[in-house]
Amino acid sequence: FGIDVVIKLNNRKVLAGIAEWIGEADRIIDITVAIDKMDKIGLDKVNEEMMAKGIPAEAVEKLKPVLLLEGSNEEKVATLRGVLAESATAQKGLDELEEVLRYVAESDVKCEVELDLTLARGLNYYTGAILEVKALGVEMGSISGGGRYDNLIGKFVGENVAACGFSIGFERIFGILSDMNRSA
Repeated sequence: FGIDVVIKLNNRKVLAGIAEWIGEADRIIDITVAIDKMDKIGLDKVNEEMMAKGIPAEAVEKLKPVLLLEGSNEEKVATLRGVLAESATAQKGLDELEEVLRYVAESDVKCEVELDLTLARGLNYYTGAILEVKALGVEMGSISGGGRYDNLIGKFVGENVAACGFSIGFERIFGILSDMNRSA
């Protein structure tokens, strides 16, 4: 459609490993719901929300440099490999992220793909890679998002079914296209 976008990528296993690393593995939902709001409310408010949910200030402080991690996707993965070396779950998630990034590099994707550790998709049914597509140059949330969820369908059909899915915000896309047409 001619909309400039960035694809944000993360992995729930990496987030689970981060929660283990800060000593709050049982608080993964509270952590992911809070950090998923980072681009909307900022780091200070995210930290306040986590502490209000009972996550200790020391754990919140330990998490901060991970949330603010910068560099190329490869540099971020390398840093996380070292920081989260003790978490088998995180290492599996990093393997999966590297695989996705390798596929992207071999494809014809024409937009930036960014490993974003604040992308959490606060819904707990995601089990692997998660993504959001964000339009650049507009004040709006994502225009598409989704990920891998291995256990969700099994709750309804009684057997384990691996799945991936995503949603597309047609109204948001239409709004962006309308704005682009007005400014053209």
